[in-house]
Amino acid sequence: MRTRKQELVSDELKPLVSEIIKNGREKYNYSLEDLSKAINGQKNRQTLHKYETGKLNIPYDILFEICRIFNLDNEIFKDAPITEEEKQLIEKKIVKEYVSSLRQDKNLTPQSEKIINTYKNANYESITNHSELSMKVLDDSMSPVYYKNDKVFFQKEEDYKTGDDIVIAVKNNILSVRRLYRYPKGIILQAMNPKYPTINVNIIANNMILGRVTAIYREMK
Repeated sequence: MRTRKQELVSDELKPLVSEIIKNGREKYNYSLEDLSKAINGQKNRQTLHKYETGKLNIPYDILFEICRIFNLDNEIFKDAPITEEEKQLIEKKIVKEYVSSLRQDKNLTPQSEKIINTYKNANYESITNHSELSMKVLDDSMSPVYYKNDKVFFQKEEDYKTGDDIVIAVKNNILSVRRLYRYPKGIILQAMNPKYPTINVNIIANNMILGRVTAIYREMK
């Protein structure tokens, strides 16, 4: 079935579309085949290549899905050279559908939603249609294991073992990473950087530990 012209982005948006796809693939190390799989095969590798090189006008719904996968918000279109009609169309589609889905992904649990809304440095990454909780490291308390501005992915576990790096809230609705050590009467939450205090906890609440670190993303300069 052919896509109707009014469902395709304008020629003026082609350079921005190319930038979105190219930069997103480089940032997340996606091949065109990976991107095709991420959008559930709605478009194949060859078609995505034509969108990226500006040989085809991409449908809005595919563009918004790609923006979601690469964690881009509507600010990407703020200064785009588009007509008022197209601007209104984008606002309608993005603000009502895309932005609302930014924190309402089908795999985002109510508990994860609460974490994102509560903690300033919590977020989620949409990776191959799965929501992964993440947090931005805001200090050097875990240096040299984790550095300031690292992005740490974490997930809730049924139990945590000695040596696990876990995510907790330390103060002012900020998340931090600490290394967990168990002892008979409680736990120790250890900062790797000795200038930060060790936290001794005798009573452990179920919601105190928000998750175990599963991955780390660091931009190399």
